[in-house]
Amino acid sequence: MKRLSLMLRNSLFFLTLILAIPAFRAAAQSRPDAAGTAASQSAAIPSPAIPARITEAIDETQLVRLKGNVHPLARPEFDRGAVSPELPMQRMLLVLQRSVEQESALAQFMVDQQNAASPNYHKWLTPEQFGAQFGPSDADIQTVTSWLQSRGFQVAKVSKGKIAIEFSGTAAQVSEAFRTEIHKFVVNGETHFANASDPKIPAALTPVVRGLAPINNFRPKAAHHVVGEYTRSIGGTEVRSVKPEFTTSAGNFAIGPTDFATIYNVLPLWNATPTAIDGS
Repeated sequence: MKRLSLMLRNSLFFLTLILAIPAFRAAAQSRPDAAGTAASQSAAIPSPAIPARITEAIDETQLVRLKGNVHPLARPEFDRGAVSPELPMQRMLLVLQRSVEQESALAQFMVDQQNAASPNYHKWLTPEQFGAQFGPSDADIQTVTSWLQSRGFQVAKVSKGKIAIEFSGTAAQVSEAFRTEIHKFVVNGETHFANASDPKIPAALTPVVRGLAPINNFRPKAAHHVVGEYTRSIGGTEVRSVKPEFTTSAGNFAIGPTDFATIYNVLPLWNATPTAIDGS
């Protein structure tokens, strides 16, 4: 009886497997990978018609200053005068902005993506879909692009999400188009270039243009400081000792992992057997 029962169960298993194979193949063909699933989900999201927000003719005499676009180190005491007019200014970014309605819709959409009860739950967007839904209209993009080209700039591309337009030119073109001079600045022996004042754009473009990405070559620097190397002695899974091969100035104390464990008394957790801390 046991043998018959075992044979019967095996037969049922293989029958189920045979019946499941066509279904699995069909599912694999319709959903080749996770990316395809996400794409098919997001593709179902309709893209609303985006109205144009640039409604006035561009008047170069009506300008608006883009505040907060001067680097803090581009100060008069470091200023060494204007750079060569022919200085190449490569891969600059004109940053675009969403309408108030789009900002509100985007905030709600991101909430819905995490709400299992929402029809937009886990409906991820491709960059192109994001741009079509939450970016400026194609007409506005064309207006801004045409203005850049009319000022002599070479427009490389519009980002897929419609959040920036990449363009290149010279310092002279930047000065003429954005009404700001590009100067040389020497800070701590290093030579940089940067705009000496906030750039300006025609007022007609302000509904769509948020600002300029930094038009300077000041680069962020790491805040950490490497003080030296250290060696450690390991026994089993426990760090027995850590020996720094450096010293610090008076009043400063370096803290390593073992110091932290001693100060906050977490060594008993680290050394527990079986291991109590496993990352879960």
